[in-house]
Amino acid sequence: MRRATVVAVTLITVVGCASDGRTLRPPPPGATAPSLVTTTAAGQTTVPAAPLTLTSTAFQVGGAIPIEFTCDGANTSPPLAWGSVPEGTVELAITVTDTDAKGFVHWVLAGLDPTVQALASGAAPDGAVETTNDGGAAGWTGPCPPKGAGPHHYIVTLYALTAPTGVSAGMKGSEAITAISKVPGVTASLTGSYERAP
Repeated sequence: MRRATVVAVTLITVVGCASDGRTLRPPPPGATAPSLVTTTAAGQTTVPAAPLTLTSTAFQVGGAIPIEFTCDGANTSPPLAWGSVPEGTVELAITVTDTDAKGFVHWVLAGLDPTVQALASGAAPDGAVETTNDGGAAGWTGPCPPKGAGPHHYIVTLYALTAPTGVSAGMKGSEAITAISKVPGVTASLTGSYERAP
């Protein structure tokens, strides 16, 4: 009787421990997890590159764009940074559009060398191409929504492209964006907002 009791207690203990939520259960047969490294035919291993990201020291994601980068201030482009880009990138491009003004093009900067990892405020590196914005001028034109219209939202998009875009300085911004979007690559974006008081 005592032996039967001991066996019963042992079974209860095992069952209880198996379902207490703290014990790792073996995976089902055939289950696998994605590898963190890739092995080539030559036996070399590579670690996947980090995803492309875009940041600015001037404003946070979804935050307000400071007045100095708008038509009410110095009207210069904000500083941007992204770090290294994916292997195989041959050209970088940046676009800025207003989603609350039917995609009004504020800036298209193409032909950026893939070794460039950041832009200072108001900067366009040698060799880069700035197209005509929807305000009719070449280069950057800052946020300038109608007074009292509420906040407008601006999407800054970085493109890391695997082929040249063919964008030239004489192109309209919308045409340049169409050309850029046809080239394979990866993107990262940063959204900010700006509102003008009545």
